[in-house]
Amino acid sequence: MILQKNLADKGFAISSVDKSDFDVYFEISRACYEKYVNEYFDGWVDEFQLTMNTDAFNKEMGQSTFMKLLLNDEIVGFFAFDELGDKIDGVMIQMIETAREKGFGSFYLNHITSIANNTNKSIFLQVFKSNPAKNLYERFGFTIYDESISHYQMRYDPISA
Repeated sequence: MILQKNLADKGFAISSVDKSDFDVYFEISRACYEKYVNEYFDGWVDEFQLTMNTDAFNKEMGQSTFMKLLLNDEIVGFFAFDELGDKIDGVMIQMIETAREKGFGSFYLNHITSIANNTNKSIFLQVFKSNPAKNLYERFGFTIYDESISHYQMRYDPISA
């Protein structure tokens, strides 16, 4: 994945994740999701969320793509996806407030939908129901195919050539 020049010119860079990034991952996860955990569940409990995030981090370490997003050399987010034989799954993007609405989310979704279209693989993700990122996913052609109490399950089906 090569970052677009306009994003690099804004100070963005991407880099591989390593185990030493977990503490920052956890803090960015808190910044992105605490609001939703408080809304849909019994509130953010560090001990529980530490376990949940450790499991998620370790799973993402095994995916085909797991990268950190930097802005002026500071980690401001993480993104991941897993390209499997028949689908793209494990799609995740989380960014702190200062990194949002600067074009990286669209760049990322363009990248994974291009892979889907080139390989004829559907993409699957989930998003908290009240997360405005749902609207971005819909603009890129994702549709809701199921839901839980807290999340929409969304999919993108490749465009036929």
